[in-house]
Amino acid sequence: MKKTSFFRRILLASFFAAVTTAGSCNSETLFKSNFDATDFDQPPSATQAVGTAEIAGAAGSVLVSAAPPNAAPPAKWLKIFRPNDPSQISIFRGKLIREPGNGTYVFSSALVIPDGNTGPASIQLESGNGQGFLHLDFMPEGNIRLDDDPNVTFGTYAHNQVFLVQVTLTVTDTTASAHIILSGAGASGETDRTIIAPLQPRARQFGAVRLFIGFPNLGTFHAANVVVTKKS
Repeated sequence: MKKTSFFRRILLASFFAAVTTAGSCNSETLFKSNFDATDFDQPPSATQAVGTAEIAGAAGSVLVSAAPPNAAPPAKWLKIFRPNDPSQISIFRGKLIREPGNGTYVFSSALVIPDGNTGPASIQLESGNGQGFLHLDFMPEGNIRLDDDPNVTFGTYAHNQVFLVQVTLTVTDTTASAHIILSGAGASGETDRTIIAPLQPRARQFGAVRLFIGFPNLGTFHAANVVVTKKS
């Protein structure tokens, strides 16, 4: 094995350890993905390490996959693929074990997004009944768009490389806001986003996270270590 490959694997393993333990001190885990028990090329189980999962889309569009190129442990990743089928949207939805209401939450996931997608890979924070209040689009150009607003973008990420997205959501009786950070290979940037007033009641019912590729976009992406915690 070449030294550069060895050291790259060491760095990536350290990166995943940081992802796994991020926000773990003095916090309750509300959702955590666990694909170890699912065979390769099979849909993820409804039962996750913490919380439950739902999928939607064409057959084979949401599967447990081998690690993509340039990725270190874990060996199993979630692969979301959207084919050219106007009737389908490819979705993985992780549902929290409960909806605690006001507080500070941390969502994190490792991602790999290849080049060649025709549109964004997307992540949405939403209420337990599926009403979104914060929407992140990882654009093919390598930046991130918020809430479908072309005038609100930030950060950069590198295609075909593992990087981490972390969202710290703070919800009170009167406000809801998010602090978003990108880190990892070829990724950087952070920004703050205030949840608009009409959507704040949904944030107080935060109950799920959705990873998907929507119509009419075509492409694929990988995710691992999808975690939501609530700070004590």
